[in-house]
Amino acid sequence: MPPSKHPSATRPRRWRVVGVVVALLALTASGLFVAFRPGLGGSGSASVSPDAAAMSVSPDAPPPTTVLPTITDFVTPDAPSAVGVRTMTFTDLTRTTPARGDRETSMTRPLTVTVRYPTPGMTGEEEFPDAPAYEPAPLILFAHGFDISSQRYSSLLHDLAASGFVVAAPEFPMSSTVFDGAPDEYDIPEQARDLSFLITAMTGPDAPSELAEMIAAGPVGLVGHSDGAVTVLLAGYAPRYADSRVAAVVAISGDFDTFGGEWFTTSDPPLVAIHGEFDEINPFESSEMLVGNDPGSAMLVGVEGASHLGAVTNPETEPAVARLIAFNFRWRLGGSADAMTQTYATASTPPLELVFSHD
Repeated sequence: MPPSKHPSATRPRRWRVVGVVVALLALTASGLFVAFRPGLGGSGSASVSPDAAAMSVSPDAPPPTTVLPTITDFVTPDAPSAVGVRTMTFTDLTRTTPARGDRETSMTRPLTVTVRYPTPGMTGEEEFPDAPAYEPAPLILFAHGFDISSQRYSSLLHDLAASGFVVAAPEFPMSSTVFDGAPDEYDIPEQARDLSFLITAMTGPDAPSELAEMIAAGPVGLVGHSDGAVTVLLAGYAPRYADSRVAAVVAISGDFDTFGGEWFTTSDPPLVAIHGEFDEINPFESSEMLVGNDPGSAMLVGVEGASHLGAVTNPETEPAVARLIAFNFRWRLGGSADAMTQTYATASTPPLELVFSHD
C-alpha cells in the first residue's frame, strides 16, 4: 500500500487500550503447465497436459466445503519436516493480462506458483526440488505484497510448509517484481480472483496428479502480507470475490480497503490480523479497524518492535509469526483443540502480543 500520511514508526505502544475500544465498538455495533477455464465462483473441470489443453466450463459455484482436511500429528510446528518445492504454471483462459514493461497484453492469465510442502527427511533450510510428498496436507495460498515477489517471504513459507502444510505462492502478473515494468497496485481484485482460480486448479477433479496426492481434501487457508493481505481479505470476506472453500484467513500488515464493496457477514471464516508495532507503511490502527469491523471470530496480534516487512522477514520475529499461523490453521482447518490452545499461547508470547480477540 502507499505510505500512510501518519506513519506509526514514532507512535508509542498503545495497542492494548485502542484495541479494547475498537473491539467493544465492534461487538456492540516442476514446470507443469496447466490451462484452466473456470466456471462461476472458481469451479470448473480441467484437462491437464504440458501443452495447455482447453477446459470445459461448469456454470455452478462450488458448494460450501464441510469436510475438514486430515492434519498429520507426525509433522507439526514442534516437529517440523523437510521441505520439498515445485514450480508450476497455471493459466486461466477466461481472463486477460494487461501489458507490462516489455510484455504485451495477453488474452490469458498465466500464474507461476511456487509450491512448498512437507517431504520425508531432516528439517533444515534446504528445499528439495520435486521431492515426494510426506502425506496429504491442507492447502494454504499466500499472497505477496505490492512491488515485491513471493521469494522475499521464503523463510515464512518454508516454515509453514515444514509445519505440515502445502503452501502455494503465486507471482501476481501486475504487482510482482519478477516481471519487468512498473507494478499496478489496482490489480488487487484480479489477484483475489487468482486465488479462487488456483483453489480450483490445484484441488479440483482435474488437478495435476502430483497435487492430488499432496493436498488433503477439504477447505483451504489464505495468508497475505500488505496488499496481499487486502487480496486475501477480498477473497475471504467481500461478497463479490469471496470463495466458500476458504475456511480461515490471516492478514499481515494489511489495510482496510474494500475496493468499493462490503466486507464481512456473520458466517465468514475466522480472521487473524497480525501487525508490526512500528509499521511505517500501514499504521497499526489499520488492523485494529479491520478486526473491530469483523462481527465474526477475529483476533488481532501485535509484533513487538516490528516494521511493515520485518514482521515476516526479520529472523527475530518471523519464526514466531510462522508458528502462530501454523497453529491457527491446524485449529481452524483441522479442528484441533490442542492447536487452539497453542494459538492463544503463541499469540501471547513475546515478540507477539494478543491485543484482543472476539467470537
